[in-house]
Amino acid sequence: NTDSLIHAVLHLEQILTTGGGWQDQVGGLVPGVKIGRSKAQLPLRVDVEQLSLPEGFVKTLNEHLLLVYTGKTRLARNLLQDVLRNWYARLPAVVQNADSLVANAEECAKAFSKGDLLQIGECLNTYWQQKKCMAPGCEPQAVKKMMDALQPRVYGQSLAGAGGGGFLYLLTKEANQKEAVRNILANTEGLGDFSVHDVDVDLSGISVAFSSSEDATDAGSR
Repeated sequence: NTDSLIHAVLHLEQILTTGGGWQDQVGGLVPGVKIGRSKAQLPLRVDVEQLSLPEGFVKTLNEHLLLVYTGKTRLARNLLQDVLRNWYARLPAVVQNADSLVANAEECAKAFSKGDLLQIGECLNTYWQQKKCMAPGCEPQAVKKMMDALQPRVYGQSLAGAGGGGFLYLLTKEANQKEAVRNILANTEGLGDFSVHDVDVDLSGISVAFSSSEDATDAGSR
């Protein structure tokens, strides 16, 4: 079941020494908008709460969310190793920042439940500042140029995952801004081979379809 998969993937990542946590599993397996929580205890236990949103707010989110590939790849493991070293050192700024990350996630959950785009955007911007504090070096110069260029048109923005490159997600002030964002970035110097994508909130969660070897053979012969 979903709960078992969340914890099994977490365990596997530790065996593979890639680090990481449980947020990706929660994001991919559990449908809709949700918040995950885990207490400071072993064995670790992840509890997921699916949030109830105002009527029509998912449509609004879909119209205001965009995903931008920054054109820069990165290996999350390298960034995560720096984060863990700082955490193990119990640096006061890092420990305080970890507490602030939890508080900001709870505030963001409240904003989603209220359907407040502006507050959600503020939480995203706060999250990005917290991420940079936790993992110095996660904001390449080209990404900073991109975010600076887009700032007037967005309520909030942040790199996904560990940062350092990959995908940037935006919550735009106006609806349906894909072409406007593409034009802004096309006229911004010093960027990589970026691309802009629409986003839809997944309401069904991940699904896996099984087929027999005979079905696969038939499909390959058509």
